[in-house]
Amino acid sequence: MKGPDFEVRTPDWLSPSEALQRILSQSGRLEPEVVSLQDAVGRALSENQFARATLPPWDNSAMDGYAVVASDLAGATPSTPRALLVTRAIYAGDPPGDPIAPGEAVRIMTGAPIPPGADSVVRVEDTDAETNTGTVQVLSDRDATRNIRPAGEDMQLGDLVLQAGESVSAGTVAALASLGLDAVSVVRRPTVSILATGDELRTANRYDEVRAGAGVPESNGPMLAAAARGASAVPLRTEIVPDDPDLLRARIEAAADADVLVTIGGASMGEADLVKRVLDQVGFRQDFWRVRMRPGSPFGFGWLPREGRDQAVFSLPGNPVSAFVTFDLFVRPYLLTLGGHKRVLRRTIQCRAGERLSGPAALTYFSRVTLDDSTVPATARLAGPQGSGLVRSLSSAEGFAIIPEAQKEVVAGDLVDVMLIDATPGAVAFGG
Repeated sequence: MKGPDFEVRTPDWLSPSEALQRILSQSGRLEPEVVSLQDAVGRALSENQFARATLPPWDNSAMDGYAVVASDLAGATPSTPRALLVTRAIYAGDPPGDPIAPGEAVRIMTGAPIPPGADSVVRVEDTDAETNTGTVQVLSDRDATRNIRPAGEDMQLGDLVLQAGESVSAGTVAALASLGLDAVSVVRRPTVSILATGDELRTANRYDEVRAGAGVPESNGPMLAAAARGASAVPLRTEIVPDDPDLLRARIEAAADADVLVTIGGASMGEADLVKRVLDQVGFRQDFWRVRMRPGSPFGFGWLPREGRDQAVFSLPGNPVSAFVTFDLFVRPYLLTLGGHKRVLRRTIQCRAGERLSGPAALTYFSRVTLDDSTVPATARLAGPQGSGLVRSLSSAEGFAIIPEAQKEVVAGDLVDVMLIDATPGAVAFGG
């Protein structure tokens, strides 16, 4: 038996915030492209968008009812109604027509233009709805000078409506469509190659070997491909690479067409942890390795020279939870920045710990938690056992409770910051 061949490499031991700052400070933005509004969802706008018309283009009704002059409503009650002559009806899309005179009313529908001279819309519920056609009895004066949406209330011609870097959502599509656009310039999605390393990994077609105890399920590649899509990126390939230096080098060289390379596993100091060694063989420039965090400490970042450019390389630990956490904390913000998004970090909220959360080592802990929204603030409880090789809790976790390295534990009842991860359906209905 030959002697041990452990990797010897000086760790940088950055804090999580230092590691993220180092990564994002070196990110650029990819080139723009024009796509349809529907294909733009999830992408980042590459340029500012300005109003191409005044909207709404005219004063219009906020109610179904009657356009009137406010002075005609004074003192109207059910016992002392005000009778007005109904001269015509205006529907959405109709022209406003002739001016209205005192003592007159125009039947009007929501969105229809306000006729000249009218300064109020009485809701139909406050009238007799023309029991006698041609005459309306107004039963309340509460709508005097109300229920008119002024021209330009939404936007004026030339207004800045959307800024470059905003992520396109369904609401953004509505705003873009209101500008008369059916296509828009967005930043190209970054592409990602994902290489999971390890002789022990088994895909679904070899699951019988997992049952026989001869391997472990390969969950990292599919998980991170899904995470990349959630970061508005495109996973080009997800491959398993055995612990073979020559094959690993060939796969790394074949991934040159991607904007980003993510390797999973082989990131620590074991004899079979080959990734850093093979990366060094192909010109890798390490920026840093090791972060003061758990899970995910043996995380690394650097650059590979490719033809005419450098490729960002993220080396993730092989334990599934470690890979999940480091991707979410470091790779996801980089991909979003590369894709032009101006909001790249997860939202953090303050919660109340529902149980003891420990962080005994001098590391920042990211504990998977579920949230009970029936309390204010929400109560955070562990999503299950916290071992970095246990994947079941990843499916139920709603956030990471962050325990700073200077704090050994959070006891039940203490406030704790929770970084939210992918949204899940809410547990409490809105009031109303």
